[in-house]
Amino acid sequence: MSRAHSTRLIALASLAIAATALAGCTSTNAASSVTSSSKPTSGGTINFATDREPTCLDPAVGGDQPQSLIARAFLDSLTHQKTDGSIEPWLAKSWDISPDGLTYTFHLRDDVTFSDGTKFDATAVKANFEYWLNPATQSSVDSLYVGDYAGTDIPSPGTAVVHLKKPYSAFIQVLSQSFLGIQSPKALARGAAANCSTPVGSGPFIITKWNKQQDVTLTRNPAYNWAPASETHQGKAYASGIDWKFIAEPSTRFGALQSHEVDVIETIPPESFSVAKASKNISIIDDVRPGGPVQYVFNTTRAPFNDVKVRQAFRYGADIAAGLKSVYFGAYKAVNASLSPTTVDYDKALADAYAYNPSKAASLLDAAGWSAKDSSGYRTKDGKRLTLELNVEDSVQPSEISLLEQLQAIEKKVGFDVQINKLDSGTSSADYTSWNYDLQRQYWVTDTPDVLRYQYSSAFIPSTGGYHSNGSGLNDPKLDGLVDDALQTTDAAKRTDLYTQAQKIVSDAAVALPVYLYPSQYAFDNTRLGGVDVDPSINQVSFYDTWVKTQ
Repeated sequence: MSRAHSTRLIALASLAIAATALAGCTSTNAASSVTSSSKPTSGGTINFATDREPTCLDPAVGGDQPQSLIARAFLDSLTHQKTDGSIEPWLAKSWDISPDGLTYTFHLRDDVTFSDGTKFDATAVKANFEYWLNPATQSSVDSLYVGDYAGTDIPSPGTAVVHLKKPYSAFIQVLSQSFLGIQSPKALARGAAANCSTPVGSGPFIITKWNKQQDVTLTRNPAYNWAPASETHQGKAYASGIDWKFIAEPSTRFGALQSHEVDVIETIPPESFSVAKASKNISIIDDVRPGGPVQYVFNTTRAPFNDVKVRQAFRYGADIAAGLKSVYFGAYKAVNASLSPTTVDYDKALADAYAYNPSKAASLLDAAGWSAKDSSGYRTKDGKRLTLELNVEDSVQPSEISLLEQLQAIEKKVGFDVQINKLDSGTSSADYTSWNYDLQRQYWVTDTPDVLRYQYSSAFIPSTGGYHSNGSGLNDPKLDGLVDDALQTTDAAKRTDLYTQAQKIVSDAAVALPVYLYPSQYAFDNTRLGGVDVDPSINQVSFYDTWVKTQ
């Protein structure tokens, strides 16, 4: 999902069909053969380095990829997604769903305590739902996920009866996400500042200190004894703590892994991918995430992208595959559709949509009235140059900027003047909120095609939590009906047909330029760590079962 000013990860769990999506994910995970050969030990600190620092450690505030990543270490959820895509109990022991799909009765564990000493019960469940939907929380993720929440009844401390305004077949799965991890109601009452710096959960680790622009330190929760049944062990985490470092520069981050300054990193620099694969001391988790790919959405609410011919011309004029090959050395994979191929109900008929065709792009521009050219070779209409403002936050990796510069050069050949604006987060956010852009970076990670609704339904053109998730401004009543019906049906064949129709509408409307499949890449020192794995629901690294081999 794209935030107003940055890339954002959204992990929305799937329906009962999630197993199909997960089975479609490919992984070269050297970890499985390496870590199984050693015995778990207790103690030691995991040194983890990632590229981006959260703006707030509470995943409900705003809602961004770094938040969801760190949240899984200190937050538990009501439900848990297993590796086969099915959902099992976690903080909720079981649940009942009313025949009309509007009432969910959760039967809760009675042995869970938050790390501040507060007992987990139905009051905590209700407090979290209300917190997620409180406008003051400014959640652009949770408020979308549970926007149809109607209230919670508490017949007993161990029972939470949650009511919805309309049926939502993905509700149980959504609740497995770290974005919807359950926080201590006592801690929530402290206010935004305290909760952003030291949020409190019931998870296997506890946040102890956030050193801004440096790291977050977490210590093991000594009382933890309520992991999901599918985890490889029960009780407290193996590692005594995590030092969560922020190293933005890719080569520096990879160098820190090679020099043993850190034990595991997120996102392998493309130019170092082959080096990592060849190293016997480095194990790699290499997946592509399902959902919406990394793409640049077109602002259809203003010229020139309010003309579908111009949008289609831009897509035909973009040779993304060649750019990925030269910039990412084959480490990132191209995509042409609005969904990743690993997503349930992905329509493979769209795999070759908008293959590079500069002559077709030229014809479309002629038909749209951009037939003249100025002295620099750019297309003009009524004396105005065909100029586009592509906004990208300055935190985006240098490799992607190089890819955009290649896009800029190749689009010039068909007459587009692409201006790449590298903006700070505040400026980018303001521009996005006011629709002051022509192209804006966006991605969603989810194992359900419901991502089409959040990205393209007109219901999400208005701002939610200070953010509009429909970044293209597409307003198509037929599409709206298709994605709404698909979410509520339990008929798998009907759902596939509805999502197939929706994908065709999005493709024909050419409301975004897909760039690459969002990777899930981690590299770790297998001489130092064992048991490194990912949380199946969001395909992000999880350290509960990880142990430190040398201390």
